[in-house]
Amino acid sequence: MPLHSSLTRPILLGGAERDLVIIEVSLIAALLFGVGFRFASLALALLLGTVGHRLLVWIGRQDPQATRVFARHRLYQPFYPAAAAIGAPLARVPVFRGDTR
Repeated sequence: MPLHSSLTRPILLGGAERDLVIIEVSLIAALLFGVGFRFASLALALLLGTVGHRLLVWIGRQDPQATRVFARHRLYQPFYPAAAAIGAPLARVPVFRGDTR
């Protein structure tokens, strides 16, 4: 059964991940309205709005779920030992009962 393409496409906002764009816009608004309309805050907001969004669009093109992948990767341990722990339960091994043809 074919699926409509809108069901399989990632949700992007301006070509970048929606969550990151919301954070970016919030940072720009906080910078402008929190600090005030000074030259330095306007320049920084303009830089964040242009260069920052272009970087987010590039990341969105590479992997539309990059932040979810990164968050999941942070949950993994840096090293997994090759042997089980001392108190680990024994694995069940199926018993071979001859030829199964």
